Amino acid sequence: MGVTVTPAIKILPLVGLTLASWGNEPTVDQIAQMAMIGLSKKDILVCMGEPVRRHWVAEATEIWTYPVGVTTTDTPPWGGGLNFAASSSGPLPCDVKLVMTNAHVSQVAYTLPDGRALPSGRECTFLVQACALRREQL
Repeated sequence: MGVTVTPAIKILPLVGLTLASWGNEPTVDQIAQMAMIGLSKKDILVCMGEPVRRHWVAEATEIWTYPVGVTTTDTPPWGGGLNFAASSSGPLPCDVKLVMTNAHVSQVAYTLPDGRALPSGRECTFLVQACALRREQL
């Protein structure tokens, strides 16, 4: 007699990862991290284009900002009737920030356009497929 694991239980750890937020720190997306970490400056320029802003934070580290995302809310199956995005009424624009270290992506993070953290329960959604395809070609 085996134990059956329902799909909701299998994805619960992933939901927990995406809900984590620390004060005014940018929100980090584990899926985009896996698809984009290690891509070169050239790869990012091909799949996302030129960044709107570049901010140097150290000799070999800069942050590239792309205003290409929109916030979404994904209520988990156990959250029926709960409003995880009560802090805002609808989708908000969000910035995708790529931390480039030694000309390669070392982190993917998100903020609101004014630099504040995403509201609790919100995720920044953007098209990552073009960059993920470049990852597969490496």
